[in-house]
Amino acid sequence: MVDMRGKAVKVHRSLLQRDLLLGVPAMGLVLVFSMFLIFLYLFQLYFMVVPIALFYVLMRHFTSKDPWFIEILLESILQKDVFLP
Repeated sequence: MVDMRGKAVKVHRSLLQRDLLLGVPAMGLVLVFSMFLIFLYLFQLYFMVVPIALFYVLMRHFTSKDPWFIEILLESILQKDVFLP
């Protein structure tokens, strides 16, 4: 960041990085936790713990490289398709 006189201003890296909960964005954590609750408590499918844990590890791996990966992926999946003739 540079001011009007050409002098640099220090900016802490923590102000530029986004906040991640347990290494994943909040929306991803809500998705994993809701899948955990639905499969474990509602359907009592205890074998689904392994795929849910694997899904969390994959999300954490992808967000370690790009913190905006989950939001971009969900936005591209949920985007309404438009047909232009």
